Amino acid sequence: MCWYRKLSKGIWRTSFQAWGKKFLEKNPMNLLMIWFVFTLGEKIIMRLCPTEEETVALLSKVLNGNKLASEALAKVVHQDVFFSDPALESVEVSIPQDILGIWVDPIDSTYQYIKGSADIKPNQGIFPSGLQCVTILIGVYDTRTGVPLMGVINQPFVSQDLNTLRWKGQCYWGLSYLGTNIHSLLPPVSTRSNSETQSQVTQKPSSEGSHPFAAVISTSEKEAIKGALSRVCGERVFRAAGAGYKSLCVVLGLVDIYIFSEDTTFKWDSCAAHAILRAMGGGMVDLKQCLERNPDAGLDLPQLVYHVGNEGAAGVDQWANKGGLIAYRSEKQLEAFLGRLLQHLAPVATHT
Repeated sequence: MCWYRKLSKGIWRTSFQAWGKKFLEKNPMNLLMIWFVFTLGEKIIMRLCPTEEETVALLSKVLNGNKLASEALAKVVHQDVFFSDPALESVEVSIPQDILGIWVDPIDSTYQYIKGSADIKPNQGIFPSGLQCVTILIGVYDTRTGVPLMGVINQPFVSQDLNTLRWKGQCYWGLSYLGTNIHSLLPPVSTRSNSETQSQVTQKPSSEGSHPFAAVISTSEKEAIKGALSRVCGERVFRAAGAGYKSLCVVLGLVDIYIFSEDTTFKWDSCAAHAILRAMGGGMVDLKQCLERNPDAGLDLPQLVYHVGNEGAAGVDQWANKGGLIAYRSEKQLEAFLGRLLQHLAPVATHT
């Protein structure tokens, strides 16, 4: 049985049940569920029960007796899920389940999901908003080191059939563990050819006026960062909704860099894509530490880790990516990008 099937079946059924009570009581991601339960006047610990009937009964309490909805949900979570992927079937990887931690974002870009816009036009393959920016993120990390090991990004709204109005989705995955690096990357949906993309990974900028990088940012990015990026990337700076979607743009090769300087992304936003990028030879690093780092000192890049909270922080803030982040596909390309970015950033911007 491949790791992907084990993840969906073994981890979700055994580990989730074993960790359920502690997870729901202490993990900030479940505050919404706890609040929802309390409004009905009864404290209920949600868990995946041993049988479908027991899960239906538990869900019925949460859903105020809506048996039809409870049965539909229970059927989905109890069904056996089978995946067929030649890349996975050809590799045998055994990872001890007792070292694994999981970060899940069930709906990233919630506002875009609620708004439900289906007619947004992409800019060079990148959607600035709309249902295409919605992702479901599952990241698995080593609880001893915080290193991301496995990631799954589900993009449920990729394209819509104009006749049936039904949506078609796409799922992407990656595994990086003890020298094994595999991923499901499809050919990049990009106007750039593979040879052009490869040349950008290995070739240094030819002149001060050239713009060899493409980046995706949030609409709320700081003016100092946007100004520097405009000088580094020219017109190849794209805005998009959703941390998961922007990370996916890097995974797919639509852009080279996703940069965000604020502290409003969290471990569940970044872990899945980070694992996939590691499997591709890239990664996700702390922006603030990168800007303060001396590249000549020979220090490793400050990769994000997922097993410890921010010292002195409470609630969800302890799991924020406090220094911002940069997602990238190539370490060599990242170093070249940082060198150019630092040239155009005002000194004060490197310490905010």
